[in-house]
Formats: sequence, structure tokens, C-alpha cells
Amino acid sequence: MQRYFIDQTLQIHHPFEIDSDDLHHIKHVMRLQNQDQIICIDKNKKTYLAKIENINQGTIVPIELIDVNNELDIEVTLIYAMPKGDKFEMVLQKATELGVTRIIPMQTKRCVAKLTLEKFNKKVTRYKKILKEASEQSLRSQIPEIMPVIQLKDIESYLGDYNLVAYEETAKANKHGQLALTLQQICPGDHLVIIVGSEGGFDAQEVEFLNGLGVKNCSLGKRILRSETAPLYLLSVIGYSREILK
Repeated sequence: MQRYFIDQTLQIHHPFEIDSDDLHHIKHVMRLQNQDQIICIDKNKKTYLAKIENINQGTIVPIELIDVNNELDIEVTLIYAMPKGDKFEMVLQKATELGVTRIIPMQTKRCVAKLTLEKFNKKVTRYKKILKEASEQSLRSQIPEIMPVIQLKDIESYLGDYNLVAYEETAKANKHGQLALTLQQICPGDHLVIIVGSEGGFDAQEVEFLNGLGVKNCSLGKRILRSETAPLYLLSVIGYSREILK
């Protein structure tokens, strides 16, 4: 059943008017009619079964509160050094499907793409739309948070209970155990931060700085992955560990 995130507080049997973009999707993509049912998740992350009362006016009526949670049992933050082109938007979409909690773009020495705070503010509406649509498609119970771009030197305040940086030199040295060890140690409710570089990766000084903050280097296997592949590999492994192996 199609779901929509509603930026207001919902109540059972209290009609509301759905956003125009969502109404267009209901009418022209899903081809739904009056009395058809949809899932609505309100700003308080409560999930409701709802029916379409008047499709022309976009009137929706919540009819039942549903107890459902499709989120990972840990909090996962992706701090991602800006890649070139439209790769960042692709990672936003796929990371959402894979269960990320929040995404923080970052500038590092080897970033070719320069995302200033001013440029970020111009693009954030589009970024949020990508996150919302991917959350609806993948049946998420919440939309990931997109935070303003940061500099590597300011990363400390964004770190969590466990912190990993994907570093190709760790893979080249055949040191492949840190990711598995971290996933064995982490418990429900913990906050895991994964840090991924841009196309050029991190230089040795940046990795040394991160290590000084307690961030652990991790390998992603024997092969060297592209910048846009690495975060998706990590999130897939995390999801498998938390949901499939249990």
C-alpha cells in the first residue's frame, strides 16, 4: 500500500488536505479513487491507515493507528565527502532505501566538488524531496535527516558511540576485521557513524586526525570501491547484520 509522509499532526477521523505533490501522485501515478486506502505517517512519526474521502479536493481521513516500525534498531549517520556530478543525489536515494538515519555532506582536501553552505541551501529543497520520495518507496517509517555541509575539522561534534572511516590503505594492508568487530559490539539504540571519502579518498593527515578523535579505520574488502559504492556497501552490510542475521 502506498505511503505518504504528512508534515502535520494527524488524528483518527479528522480529515486533512494532502500536499499538492502527493495528491498529483495519488491521482495520476497511483490512479487511486475515493474510498481507496493509503498509509500516512505524520510529523510525530505515527503511522495511520487512511482513506481518500474527496480526491478532487485532496481530502484524506485517518481511520486507524498502525503499530509498525521499518527502521533499523540502531542510529546510522553517513558523513560523506562530496563526490563529483550527481553522485551525491544517487547516494541520498539509495542510502535512504538502505536505512540511513541522517546524511552529512563534508568537504575534504581531495573533494573536486565544492559544496559551500550557500550552494547547499539552494539545493536542500531538492535533497529533501529525494529523501521523502525514497522513504515512501522503500516503506520507511521516517525520512532521513539531511544536515548542512561541514568541514572535516569540525567533525568531532557529529561522532557517535561507534565511528568508522572507510580507508583504502587498510584494505591494501589486508586488515579486514574492524567492520565485523564493530558490528558484533554494537547494541540496539547505539549510534554508528560511517565516514566515506570522495573520489580521491582521504590523505594520511586527515586519517590521522580522525584516528585522534577515536575513529577506527575499516576495510570494505579486498577490492577498492568507487566513492558512491562505498557507503551503499557499508549500509548493506549493516542492514544484513542488524536484520537478516538475527
